[in-house]
Amino acid sequence: MPISPIILLKGEGHSLQVLADRIRILAGAEQTASKYEVFELSGLEGSGPPPHSHPWDEAYFMLEGEVEVVIAGQSHRATAGNFFLAPGDTVHCFRIVGESARFLVFTSGAGAGNFFRAMDREIGFPPPSFDNVCSVAIRQGLTLAA
Repeated sequence: MPISPIILLKGEGHSLQVLADRIRILAGAEQTASKYEVFELSGLEGSGPPPHSHPWDEAYFMLEGEVEVVIAGQSHRATAGNFFLAPGDTVHCFRIVGESARFLVFTSGAGAGNFFRAMDREIGFPPPSFDNVCSVAIRQGLTLAA
């Protein structure tokens, strides 16, 4: 399947609710022949996933706000202009520490998009329980770290 041009203007594109965060799909796997995906994540203070890993690579490019990013046990403060890459199967997480944050998320393959869609479709916010969140995460290929 060939890759077609994608043109999204400010505010355009499909958005998903993934727990407390808003995920706007900028380039989905179906548009990139499953080579990569690009999302814009917006969230409020305190949001972010627990330490986890998954088979796909995941990178963050900070646009606004402040986020604590932990990759392979190393913690960093992320602010506008910072870039971080968590290779596939590397334990990582982030927590928004400022009032709010907005950053781009780049992933390899189609795994992240499938996970985000499943969370939007099956969980909602607030989630019914942490067990429900874990169940969806595990089915989508995530491993929660101890």
